[in-house]
Amino acid sequence: LKIYLSNIFVSVSPSLTLTPADQTVLESGTTTFQCNATGNPPPKITWIKDGTSVGQGDTLRFDTNRNHSGKYWCLADNGLNSTANASAILDVQCKRLSSRFY
Repeated sequence: LKIYLSNIFVSVSPSLTLTPADQTVLESGTTTFQCNATGNPPPKITWIKDGTSVGQGDTLRFDTNRNHSGKYWCLADNGLNSTANASAILDVQCKRLSSRFY
């Protein structure tokens, strides 16, 4: 009696199932971007701003200052020479000072 077992591995390029949304927040507030992807092997999420990696994983969360305004990219990569990506704009608005005169 011979038993043959074979493992079938189907490669699937990354596909985004949740993309980040544009946000407007006040300076010193907290912002959260979310991005999810499927694929086989499971993709890894990298967050990019201005060409620099700023985080890893499905969720990017940070306290904001005016220098954080800009475009944030979610990149999903699983090594299959195909990357899925999406972007969102963060607009950080300065807190207004009271303009009372005494």
